[in-house]
Amino acid sequence: MARRTTPQNQERMMKKFKGYLNHTQVLAACTKAGFEVDTSRYDDGGDWITIFGRFADEHMFITYSSWNGKFIGKSPDGSFFNESSEELEGTDWYDAILDFLYIPEEDKAA
Repeated sequence: MARRTTPQNQERMMKKFKGYLNHTQVLAACTKAGFEVDTSRYDDGGDWITIFGRFADEHMFITYSSWNGKFIGKSPDGSFFNESSEELEGTDWYDAILDFLYIPEEDKAA
């Protein structure tokens, strides 16, 4: 997983990720961040949880699969996005989501 250079973030160094948070890790991260989490679909045997929180001062909800690291959500302007929305890289709230859900490549402790 790697953040690609786009016109929006061309000056920034590419940030690489080595993986994503598992179910236990994401629940702990949400608790630490004060985010609300709906695990009802996961508890019923599904792969998805819904996270409610603020990412770079934008209140959002993200539906996240700790099985495969994929997510979907609705942006502040009302459009939908997911983990492959490269055009949003460099946007503060989108980068905050990536940083929250994914493990940086340089992070040896995770």
